[in-house]
Amino acid sequence: MRLKQVSLSAAISVVAGLTTATVGLTAPAALADSTAALPLSHYAHMVADTAHQHLFFSQGAGSTGILVTDLSGTPVTTLTDEQGATGLALSADGSTLYAALADGDAVAAVDTATLTESARYATGTGSAPVSVAVAGGKVWYGYETSDGKGAIGSVDASGTVSTPSLSHWSVPPLLAAGGGVLAAEEPLQSLSHVATFDVTSGTATAKADTDVYGGTATGLQVTGDGARVLLAAAQQPALETYRTSDLLSGNSAPYYTGGVGPASLAIDTDGTIASAGTAGLYVYAGSGLAENHIPFPAGTTVAPAGLTWGGDGTTLYAVTRDSSGAYTLDVLGSAKLTDTTLTLNPPQYAAPTEQFTFTGALATRGLLPAGAALQVTRDGEPLPDVTVGADGTFGISDTLPDAGEYTYQVSYAGDATHRAATATQKVYVARLSTGIAFPEFDSATPHSVVFRDTLSTELRLGSLREGTEVDITRTNEDTQETVQLPSVTVDPATTEFTVTDDPKAAGRFTYHLSFAGDATHEPTTSDATIQISPYAPALTLKAPATATRAAALSLTGTLGDAPYPAGETVTVTRTDAAHTTTPATWTAPVAADGTITVKDTPDIGGADTYTVSYPGDASHQAATASAIVQVSRAKSTVTVTTDKATYAYDGTATVTAHLGTTYNGRTVSLYATPAGGRKTLLKTGTVDSKGNLKATYKLTHTTTFTASFAGDYRYAPATATHSAAAQVKIAEKLGSYYTSTTYSGVTYRVYHHTVQPQVVGTVTPDKSGQCMKFQAQEYYSGAWHTIGTSSCFSMTPGSTGVTHLILTHAVNQRFRVRTEYVHSTKDTSNADTWGGWLYLTVRN
Repeated sequence: MRLKQVSLSAAISVVAGLTTATVGLTAPAALADSTAALPLSHYAHMVADTAHQHLFFSQGAGSTGILVTDLSGTPVTTLTDEQGATGLALSADGSTLYAALADGDAVAAVDTATLTESARYATGTGSAPVSVAVAGGKVWYGYETSDGKGAIGSVDASGTVSTPSLSHWSVPPLLAAGGGVLAAEEPLQSLSHVATFDVTSGTATAKADTDVYGGTATGLQVTGDGARVLLAAAQQPALETYRTSDLLSGNSAPYYTGGVGPASLAIDTDGTIASAGTAGLYVYAGSGLAENHIPFPAGTTVAPAGLTWGGDGTTLYAVTRDSSGAYTLDVLGSAKLTDTTLTLNPPQYAAPTEQFTFTGALATRGLLPAGAALQVTRDGEPLPDVTVGADGTFGISDTLPDAGEYTYQVSYAGDATHRAATATQKVYVARLSTGIAFPEFDSATPHSVVFRDTLSTELRLGSLREGTEVDITRTNEDTQETVQLPSVTVDPATTEFTVTDDPKAAGRFTYHLSFAGDATHEPTTSDATIQISPYAPALTLKAPATATRAAALSLTGTLGDAPYPAGETVTVTRTDAAHTTTPATWTAPVAADGTITVKDTPDIGGADTYTVSYPGDASHQAATASAIVQVSRAKSTVTVTTDKATYAYDGTATVTAHLGTTYNGRTVSLYATPAGGRKTLLKTGTVDSKGNLKATYKLTHTTTFTASFAGDYRYAPATATHSAAAQVKIAEKLGSYYTSTTYSGVTYRVYHHTVQPQVVGTVTPDKSGQCMKFQAQEYYSGAWHTIGTSSCFSMTPGSTGVTHLILTHAVNQRFRVRTEYVHSTKDTSNADTWGGWLYLTVRN
């Protein structure tokens, strides 16, 4: 058959990667998702010509035509006499469709405007081309060589067919092109032999040639920039991606297809990747981010090489086959549309007149549409749009004047890669509950009650208005009297308020606190009952220390915890010598500030005691204070004497007290205080007409006598003392004599001239350790003459002193001896005392 030759320059001169330029035609809008049955018994390849709104379907070896449909899958025509059309490729300008005719041993060129074959390029008998790609100003095809292996041929712009030696292939390779790079693949069980070539100059220059993970390829694509080659093979669980420069793995993200080898592959001009397997269709952004997953009915799968993107940047076309073998075209206008969900979170609170905010989030499987506008309505009325944040969140603020139920709807219109979404949220607007806690009292006295409290709001939300007030009443629980107090203002920043009151009384009081509420807050009330104890005022009294009898004097006092009610008085009593049991009593006024002035003219001298007593009132307890004023009295005189100055041991003294002039008191008391002993009352009585009072007292020790006058109304007390000495009692005896005799009636003890007479003295009371002396006299010339006085003898226990007389030339002489007690400075209880004389004489 004679081939028609046409120029290819117009068809391929504008090829640049996978970016398609359209001339003179406008791409249609994205189609809505739809399906259409395809009148195909077999399927090999599909090309979308969105510029002319056609789809081309080849059916592989054994077929005779290429099915042409519109973009919805409705058949338009069948291009006949296209024997075994398998691989299809569209020129860069979209004017020509190239088909590899496996049964025609040729590459056919079809005018896409007229849908007629414009040229056919013979590839050699038995070449059976199966794959075709357009790149570098040429049409490349994979074919079978005469020895049954594979090779790559090309058709240039002049229509010249050439068969360059491009690697070694055991079968006709599958071809793909993009960005000036040609890629070829053949299966090697679980591996694929892949080679890449730089064809930007029209001549293929090898870039890389190696075996990679692959298998029986069902899709081979080169990205628009020529940097990567993607391989879909049934033996792999996901798409494999390799760098075209070295065919090393370039999988920066896994293009997962459900764990079963992908059946088809398509890359859009924006880099979006579609891959299909038995688990459905997966769509990935060029970055590898999963955008969408579209499942198919059970038993339905995408045919190998059954995916292609339309030129509108949106629509994906898929050829699927069901379990009966029937083919269907799925038009997926929303394949790039990622599912989006809107979630709304109800506000923590929503109160009338108070701005509230509820939040939401827009979630998607793909890239978040940050900055997208969301439409908001309240009960159908539009509100300002809100913007999606970088993290997908947004907030909606609103303020409503009234309580009630409101329905908010938030809508996202969607975009080229996101589906629309809508969510609704009911918001219940209600006034916030409030509460007043039991207050904290700073003071609670009859004249000063101060307490602090808070007007709390539900969950501490909702700001209080400036000028918010709490009304206060006070009820006296004892009298049931209720008083309205001034309202207090609440600090909106702290919600605190302070109540200051002067109840003017003690007792049990209830403070009723009430908040009337406002547009945002519910009203509330609270009661606080407190027992206020009356003041315990301190009463101070100032009085002169002394005063003149019968002259006016003043005392001043102060009651604390003022003020005091008008008309209050204190009771004043004066206790003096004339009013011991029934004091003089009168009252004095209490000023409002608690000051008191007491006036008096005392006519009784002595220690006058003034007592001021306040009985208490509604807010004060009773208080008492006393002061003593020494009121002047005339001097009185009293003396005390004894009938002797010194008395023998146990001698009786007559004691006389004498009282001078007095007013109305003539009683005197006499006391005796022996040395080292206790003061003892001898007698109390009225003096006689001479002013004397007598008493007797036996002295065993030196004794001080006291006369005391207690004083009377006009004369002061007086006291006088007088001391009388008491001697000790001395017992004496002579020892060692052998007989007695008398001279002039006096008994003498007789001693032998060889004996030293013993003298023993004993003192009462006990004076052990004190001094005892002995004195001896001799009788001659008609008189007694002292012949010696001893020094002190320290008396032994038992208060005894002993000495011996040494007498020389004493025969027939008469002697006498006596003892003397001599008190020391430490002994003031008795005076010096001589004992009696003991007489003795000496004989041969």
